[in-house]
Amino acid sequence: MADELPADPADAAGAAPGAPADRVTRSVVVGADVADVWQAVADPGERALWLDDPDAAARRVRIDETTPGHRLVWTWWHPGDEGEASTVSVVLAPAEGGGTRVVVTETAPAAPRPGPAATLSARAAPRAAAARRVPAWLRCAADRWDGRLLGLELRFVAARVPVA
Repeated sequence: MADELPADPADAAGAAPGAPADRVTRSVVVGADVADVWQAVADPGERALWLDDPDAAARRVRIDETTPGHRLVWTWWHPGDEGEASTVSVVLAPAEGGGTRVVVTETAPAAPRPGPAATLSARAAPRAAAARRVPAWLRCAADRWDGRLLGLELRFVAARVPVA
C-alpha cells in the first residue's frame, strides 16, 4: 500500500502549504485485472466484503458517480449525522507490470469558518494551528483506508490460494 500522507497533509489535498487538510488518499496495486477489481468495488455485496470495519458498516451510502471499470464516487455518513458526510472516490487503472492500481480519496466536509468575532488567545493559537495541520479525522481515515485496502487485496489473494 502506498502511504500518501505527507509531512504536511495539506499537500495531499492540493492545498497551499500550511492550509487545513481536507482529504486523505491511499493507493494499492491489487493482483487482479481491472474488471475483477471493478466488480469488488462497484457491487454493493462485494464492496461490503472489504469495507467491513464497524465505521464503514454503520454508514449510509449514496452513489454519486459511476464510470464503469474506472471510477466510483459515493457520499457516506452515519445516520443522524448527515452534515458530517464525506465523499469517497475510487479510481482504477491498469498497473505497470500487471494488476490494478486502486486509488481511494476521501474528502471531508468543509469545516465551518469562524465568524469575525472568533479570536484565539496567544497561547491557544499554536495549538489551533497544529490541529489544523493534521485533523483527527485525517489520521483515523488514513488508518481505516489502509485496513480497507488490505481487505481488498486479501480478497484476491484468497481467491488464488488453493484449498487442500
